[in-house]
Amino acid sequence: MNIDSANVDDDNDDVYIPEAPSKRPKRHAAEQIQELKAAYKQCDHPDEKARRALGAKIGLEASQVRFWFQNQRAQMQAKAQVQDTKAVQQEHAALMAENASLRHAMLTMSCVACSGGTAPAEPSPEKRRLLAENARLRDEHMRATALLHKILLEAEAPPPSGRPVPAASTHSMLSAAVEGRGALLRHAEASMDQFLMLATKGEPLWVLTPDGEVLNCQVYQKRTFPVLLGTCPDGFVREATREAGVVRGAAAHLVGILTDANRWSETFPGVVAGATAGNVVNVGVFAPHNGLIQLMNANLWVQSPRLRNRSVNFLRYSKLTAEGHWAVMDVSVDAILGLEGSRKVDLNVDSDVMQAWHKGCRLLPSGCLVEDMGNGYCKVTWVVHAEYDETTVPTMFKPLFRSGKAHGAQRWLASLQRQCEYLSALHSSHVPRSSHNTGTISPMGRRGIMELAQRMMASFYSAVSGPVTQPSSSIDEWHGSNGTGAERIAAAVRMVTWKKAGSMDGEPAGLVLSSSTTVWLPNTPPQLVFEYLCNGQCRGEWDTFANGAAVEELGSVATGHLDGNAVSVLCPNVTDGINSKMLILQEARTDASCSIVVYAPVEEERMRAVMNGGDHASVDFLLPSGFAVLPDGHGKARRHAPCTSEAPVGDGNTAGALLTVACQALLPGSPSGEHTARAFDDVGGLLCRAIKKIKAAVKAKIVVASLM
Repeated sequence: MNIDSANVDDDNDDVYIPEAPSKRPKRHAAEQIQELKAAYKQCDHPDEKARRALGAKIGLEASQVRFWFQNQRAQMQAKAQVQDTKAVQQEHAALMAENASLRHAMLTMSCVACSGGTAPAEPSPEKRRLLAENARLRDEHMRATALLHKILLEAEAPPPSGRPVPAASTHSMLSAAVEGRGALLRHAEASMDQFLMLATKGEPLWVLTPDGEVLNCQVYQKRTFPVLLGTCPDGFVREATREAGVVRGAAAHLVGILTDANRWSETFPGVVAGATAGNVVNVGVFAPHNGLIQLMNANLWVQSPRLRNRSVNFLRYSKLTAEGHWAVMDVSVDAILGLEGSRKVDLNVDSDVMQAWHKGCRLLPSGCLVEDMGNGYCKVTWVVHAEYDETTVPTMFKPLFRSGKAHGAQRWLASLQRQCEYLSALHSSHVPRSSHNTGTISPMGRRGIMELAQRMMASFYSAVSGPVTQPSSSIDEWHGSNGTGAERIAAAVRMVTWKKAGSMDGEPAGLVLSSSTTVWLPNTPPQLVFEYLCNGQCRGEWDTFANGAAVEELGSVATGHLDGNAVSVLCPNVTDGINSKMLILQEARTDASCSIVVYAPVEEERMRAVMNGGDHASVDFLLPSGFAVLPDGHGKARRHAPCTSEAPVGDGNTAGALLTVACQALLPGSPSGEHTARAFDDVGGLLCRAIKKIKAAVKAKIVVASLM
């Protein structure tokens, strides 16, 4: 595998900006630059071995070679962007010229018979009727909008003191709806003010520490009294995180994604399990999405079978705060809707939309500021401020949640940055090559491969973290181990079986076994685990499908500026029967919050058809397996956390990894209970052996199994 994932120190930008030296840095010699450019033409993402060899050849350190390649990639991307911009400008100018020409032709149009100017055509009676009807409807809409606005303002005004509350009347339902929307509008405006304060203010509200920014709760409570959602429930803890970064895309485009429930969940596939939009409380005015307030429900997940999904019901309020500056704010509404107290409001809320009310999480004013930078990029400041029930979090995962890396701002922003880069690579004609074999994938095939990989990733997320929704499914727990003594690896594996129906092309039905488990590798950096899993030369150590040997990369597409983000097609060294006719589709993703490696076997004939531009829908069934690597929350903690946990404590100076391993397989025939039990033992043992190989490769001292 030629994709370099062995050294990813450049966390954010592809351009290396060194610290200011004490003297002027020495430039590379002309001969060195010529050699570097020649190597870049061959491969613009060389691996560590290639960088060292090239450095030794021209007298440079491997790190210098890596930084030169990073800068060169950034320059090429900038040039490509300039070319795209010029092409769009030229096309725009041509269209404007054509428009002007057509307008001139219409104004100077003459009659063929007499060479005189043509009189404007008289509108038909039907057109005149439609214009009059349109004007009448527009007038009625304006008067109805003004009346509704007046009613809402009257509902917001508090009743005079001493006046008794009137009894219910025949208009009680209308009054309740008006009052409910008035309460939500007041709640949204107050929450937006708090969010803007959290997103824009520095000290003393946010205190800068060596571990990052920490919210000063005393200052926050003084500035926000009285609190919006009441006191924090017993057993709940607070998390407050803030992160800022640069994201590819226009501000209006990003706001459009955030205000659409479906597009929002598609943009954050590793964070949002599903989202639905409820009633629109307020419609945007003057600009699309400006002032839009809507009820939403979302289920959030973290890639591990041991963690419950987090369900939140909230208002999403988007507001244009200045030209090119947007604020998109979320805040829980359970209390406003009467689910946590006595203030119950009838909003005719759709029960299917708000299907899961308070589930152990309250979202205080959170969201993001989006500032258009005018160069195709935006500055995004993300804030997550929430309270959650810590008793629902398993002991091993409590440091992860307390650090803010499970559902915090860092994860949201990193996911947005990576997904925007992914979509840019999907739609752009200028995609950097990640290996010299990329030519085996056609331009149309590249898009098909990436869309097929998106389907594979969605299936993996559901298998690892999603609820079991397949009919005739069952969930079991398998406990086993591999090895003895200090080399013994124990694991508790979730086993899910469900029946797969036969496909249209004659593929038989069968029983699918989906297995997954999470283990803790203390003091083992997550990036080290990710690098090992992406190393094609070592794949045979843990992947039985690779037949104990290295795999050949037939082609790959880089999906981000960080080394390791790529979609690849691999050919295993297999010679036996059916498996010799299979290829491996793999996607690797890494950012500041997590790393994921997912792969699935695909018939070679269908895979090559997609690589040549065929429809990826021909691959109608994927059973992905893979790994999710999360930080364990130890080491350099980014946020303050309560000190009331019995969570295991590792070396406070070294971050560890939470490794989730998942394997899916189609069991042949119609397995009986005894056959299924043997399959559990086989697959459970397979996972234990893979974990053992990873432990040895990354030199982890111990492996701790995660129990229910």
